[in-house]
Amino acid sequence: MVHMDDTDRAILLELQRDCRQTYADIAHKVALSAATVHARVKNLERRGIVHGYSARVNPVALGLSTLAFIQVRLENNSNCATVAPNFVQFPEVEECHSIAGDVDVILKVRTANPHALELLLYRVKQVPGVVRTNTMVSLSTAFEHQPLEPAGGV
Repeated sequence: MVHMDDTDRAILLELQRDCRQTYADIAHKVALSAATVHARVKNLERRGIVHGYSARVNPVALGLSTLAFIQVRLENNSNCATVAPNFVQFPEVEECHSIAGDVDVILKVRTANPHALELLLYRVKQVPGVVRTNTMVSLSTAFEHQPLEPAGGV
Protein backbone atom coordinates (compact mmCIF):
# COMPACT_ATOMS: atom_id res chain seq x y z
CA MET A 1 0.00 0.00 0.00
CA VAL A 2 1.05 3.54 -0.63
CA HIS A 3 0.62 6.51 1.65
CA MET A 4 -2.02 9.08 0.71
CA ASP A 5 -2.94 12.14 2.70
CA ASP A 6 -6.45 13.59 2.95
CA THR A 7 -5.78 15.97 0.06
CA ASP A 8 -4.70 13.13 -2.25
CA ARG A 9 -7.83 11.23 -1.23
CA ALA A 10 -10.05 14.22 -2.00
CA ILE A 11 -8.41 14.68 -5.41
CA LEU A 12 -8.74 10.96 -6.14
CA LEU A 13 -12.45 11.02 -5.32
CA GLU A 14 -12.97 14.03 -7.58
CA LEU A 15 -11.15 12.33 -10.45
CA GLN A 16 -13.33 9.25 -10.04
CA ARG A 17 -16.49 11.33 -10.02
CA ASP A 18 -15.52 13.20 -13.19
CA CYS A 19 -12.05 12.84 -14.69
CA ARG A 20 -12.85 15.46 -17.33
CA GLN A 21 -13.09 18.32 -14.86
CA THR A 22 -10.24 20.79 -15.01
CA TYR A 23 -7.48 21.05 -12.46
CA ALA A 24 -8.96 24.45 -11.58
CA ASP A 25 -12.36 22.87 -10.87
CA ILE A 26 -10.77 20.24 -8.63
CA ALA A 27 -8.59 22.89 -6.99
CA HIS A 28 -11.67 24.91 -6.06
CA LYS A 29 -13.25 21.84 -4.44
CA VAL A 30 -10.15 20.85 -2.45
CA ALA A 31 -8.96 24.38 -1.61
CA LEU A 32 -5.64 24.26 -3.50
CA SER A 33 -4.18 25.95 -6.54
CA ALA A 34 -4.63 24.37 -9.96
CA ALA A 35 -0.84 23.97 -10.23
CA THR A 36 -0.72 22.06 -6.94
CA VAL A 37 -3.60 19.81 -8.02
CA HIS A 38 -1.83 19.18 -11.34
CA ALA A 39 1.38 18.20 -9.53
CA ARG A 40 -0.50 15.92 -7.14
CA VAL A 41 -2.41 14.21 -9.98
CA LYS A 42 0.85 13.59 -11.84
CA ASN A 43 2.29 12.14 -8.63
CA LEU A 44 -0.76 9.85 -8.22
CA GLU A 45 -0.23 8.69 -11.82
CA ARG A 46 3.52 8.16 -11.33
CA ARG A 47 2.86 6.08 -8.20
CA GLY A 48 0.36 3.87 -10.08
CA ILE A 49 -2.64 4.92 -8.00
CA VAL A 50 -4.26 6.47 -11.08
CA HIS A 51 -3.48 4.23 -14.02
CA GLY A 52 -5.73 5.60 -16.73
CA TYR A 53 -8.79 7.54 -17.74
CA SER A 54 -11.72 6.28 -19.75
CA ALA A 55 -15.23 7.09 -20.88
CA ARG A 56 -18.11 5.25 -19.25
CA VAL A 57 -20.60 4.29 -21.91
CA ASN A 58 -24.27 3.45 -21.61
CA PRO A 59 -24.50 -0.24 -22.60
CA VAL A 60 -28.22 0.01 -23.39
CA ALA A 61 -27.50 2.87 -25.82
CA LEU A 62 -25.04 0.48 -27.52
CA GLY A 63 -27.74 -2.18 -27.82
CA LEU A 64 -26.38 -4.29 -24.94
CA SER A 65 -29.42 -4.50 -22.70
CA THR A 66 -28.79 -7.93 -21.15
CA LEU A 67 -26.35 -7.99 -18.23
CA ALA A 68 -25.38 -11.36 -16.79
CA PHE A 69 -22.83 -12.96 -14.51
CA ILE A 70 -21.53 -16.35 -15.58
CA GLN A 71 -20.02 -18.56 -12.88
CA VAL A 72 -17.50 -20.95 -14.41
CA ARG A 73 -16.28 -24.20 -12.86
CA LEU A 74 -12.92 -25.36 -14.19
CA GLU A 75 -11.09 -28.67 -14.37
CA ASN A 76 -8.66 -29.29 -11.50
CA ASN A 77 -5.64 -28.53 -13.69
CA SER A 78 -7.07 -25.20 -14.95
CA ASN A 79 -7.23 -21.79 -13.32
CA CYS A 80 -8.28 -18.27 -14.23
CA ALA A 81 -4.91 -17.53 -15.82
CA THR A 82 -5.26 -20.50 -18.19
CA VAL A 83 -8.77 -19.59 -19.41
CA ALA A 84 -8.67 -15.78 -19.31
CA PRO A 85 -6.85 -15.52 -22.67
CA ASN A 86 -9.84 -17.29 -24.23
CA PHE A 87 -12.45 -15.18 -22.45
CA VAL A 88 -10.80 -11.88 -23.36
CA GLN A 89 -11.41 -12.80 -27.02
CA PHE A 90 -15.18 -12.61 -26.46
CA PRO A 91 -16.27 -8.97 -26.88
CA GLU A 92 -19.30 -9.60 -24.64
CA VAL A 93 -17.07 -10.31 -21.61
CA GLU A 94 -16.59 -7.09 -19.68
CA GLU A 95 -14.78 -8.55 -16.65
CA CYS A 96 -13.18 -11.84 -15.60
CA HIS A 97 -12.40 -12.63 -11.95
CA SER A 98 -10.84 -15.58 -10.15
CA ILE A 99 -13.03 -16.28 -7.12
CA ALA A 100 -13.19 -18.52 -4.06
CA GLY A 101 -16.03 -20.95 -3.48
CA ASP A 102 -17.77 -23.65 -5.48
CA VAL A 103 -16.83 -22.03 -8.78
CA ASP A 104 -13.48 -20.75 -10.01
CA VAL A 105 -14.21 -17.81 -12.28
CA ILE A 106 -16.98 -15.26 -12.65
CA LEU A 107 -17.54 -13.34 -15.87
CA LYS A 108 -19.50 -10.11 -16.17
CA VAL A 109 -21.03 -10.07 -19.64
CA ARG A 110 -23.30 -7.84 -21.70
CA THR A 111 -25.28 -9.00 -24.70
CA ALA A 112 -28.01 -7.60 -26.91
CA ASN A 113 -30.66 -10.06 -25.71
CA PRO A 114 -31.16 -13.46 -24.07
CA HIS A 115 -30.59 -15.28 -27.37
CA ALA A 116 -27.19 -13.62 -27.76
CA LEU A 117 -26.43 -14.63 -24.17
CA GLU A 118 -27.31 -18.22 -25.01
CA LEU A 119 -24.90 -18.16 -27.96
CA LEU A 120 -22.17 -16.71 -25.74
CA LEU A 121 -22.75 -19.45 -23.15
CA TYR A 122 -22.24 -22.05 -25.85
CA ARG A 123 -18.88 -20.46 -26.74
CA VAL A 124 -17.83 -20.20 -23.08
CA LYS A 125 -18.57 -23.88 -22.56
CA GLN A 126 -16.29 -24.75 -25.51
CA VAL A 127 -13.25 -23.15 -23.83
CA PRO A 128 -10.75 -25.87 -22.83
CA GLY A 129 -10.82 -26.42 -19.08
CA VAL A 130 -14.44 -25.31 -18.55
CA VAL A 131 -16.47 -28.00 -16.78
CA ARG A 132 -19.78 -26.22 -16.25
CA THR A 133 -21.40 -22.81 -15.99
CA ASN A 134 -24.17 -21.21 -13.99
CA THR A 135 -25.64 -17.94 -15.23
CA MET A 136 -27.37 -15.18 -13.31
CA VAL A 137 -29.18 -12.54 -15.36
CA SER A 138 -29.41 -9.08 -13.83
CA LEU A 139 -32.93 -7.66 -13.71
CA SER A 140 -31.75 -4.15 -12.90
CA THR A 141 -28.66 -2.32 -11.67
CA ALA A 142 -28.91 -0.12 -8.58
CA PHE A 143 -25.47 1.43 -9.16
CA GLU A 144 -22.10 0.84 -10.77
CA HIS A 145 -18.75 2.64 -10.72
CA GLN A 146 -18.94 3.71 -7.09
CA PRO A 147 -15.87 5.85 -6.38
CA LEU A 148 -13.27 3.89 -4.41
CA GLU A 149 -11.78 5.18 -1.20
CA PRO A 150 -8.39 3.97 0.01
CA ALA A 151 -8.40 1.32 2.71
CA GLY A 152 -7.88 2.69 6.22
CA GLY A 153 -4.34 3.44 7.23
CA VAL A 154 -2.93 4.27 3.80
